[in-house]
Parts: sequence; C-alpha cells; structure tokens
Amino acid sequence: AVVSTQSTGTQQDSIYSVKDCNWNFITKKVAQLFKERKLKDLQLRQVSQALMSFVGHANDNTFSLEYKRTLMKDGMRSLRESLNEEIQRTGDLLTALGELWSEFMREIVPNLQLMFANIKNLKAKGDSVERITLEHFRDEVVLQTEIEVALIRAKSEDQEIPKNLIQMLLILGNMANTDKSDNQRRICDMCAQVVYPYLNPFGSG
Repeated sequence: AVVSTQSTGTQQDSIYSVKDCNWNFITKKVAQLFKERKLKDLQLRQVSQALMSFVGHANDNTFSLEYKRTLMKDGMRSLRESLNEEIQRTGDLLTALGELWSEFMREIVPNLQLMFANIKNLKAKGDSVERITLEHFRDEVVLQTEIEVALIRAKSEDQEIPKNLIQMLLILGNMANTDKSDNQRRICDMCAQVVYPYLNPFGSG
C-alpha cells in the first residue's frame, strides 16, 4: 500500500508529511535492494505506489535530484563496501569488479527500472533510470578503484581479463555518444586496452 500519514496541520504541512513519509519508505527499500540485491514482488509494488504519491506531492525536479543525490549516492556506497570486502578476501580486483557488475546488471538495474518506469521526470534532457544509474556506477564504483593499474599489470603479466569486466567497460564506453567527460574518457581508454580493434571516440591520445 502507499505509505501515507495523517494530517493534523495545514494543507501544506499535510503535503510535505505525505511526501517525506513516502520518500523515507522509498529510500529504505532502494537501500535494501542494493544490499540484498533483490526485492519481493509485493515490495516492488509498494515502492511504485509510494513513488506515485511522492511525485504527486513533489515539484517536477525533486525526484530527479533526489534520485541522483540520495538514492544513487547511498546505493553506490553500499556496492563499494561490498566490492572492498571481496577484494580483501580474494586480492583480485578485476574478478571481483566483474562479478559485482554482473550482479548489478542482473539484479539491481532491472529492479530500479521496474520501480521507476512511470517517472517522467527522469526522461527530461535524455535522462533515464538506466543511464543515470550507470553513470553513478562508473564514477562512484569503477573509477574509485585502481582498475587502470590492475589492467596494466594484467596485460604485462599476460593474464586473461574477465569477460564480464570487458562487457562492463564496453557498456559504460557506449555512453561516450553523449558524455565527453574526463571520466568517460578514462573508460574509453580502458576499452582500448582490452578490446582489439576498438575505435576510441576520444582518439588514441
């Protein structure tokens, strides 16, 4: 059911009460998805209902901003912690990151898309749930590791690069069509290291 509150104050107080209560519920469930990797069907429906109520009481930009500022920041922090634990356990960054990517794309991204499928705000200026989520994964997980050093070491030692890691770099690399940031350049440069031939949209420099 939609998370709601009883109003005892003004109409404006009631609006913010409903909005905040629903947002707290959404935040909690998205954090659960990032930690546990799955939500039950009932929980997904509850999140969708809470979202409709939240968006109905929020201005046009609130959800898009909060998705990036709160949900993604907290979610990626959880993924970094999980990744660091696996690296400490195995000592293998590339394998750990590739496995995290596979799980992220299999469990987290599809569920986020289901949750937020009806949110029109994220589609403004070419945004989408998937694209925003991938950008945050790139910036706050992948590029917070020593992946570039690990790739150079693996190449010098003639080690095989995990296939799921190559897939990760290529999918993230595709964002270069509309993203010319330094972070995107770094991803494309890594694609050029693991895929032959690869036409780097930033050039060979």
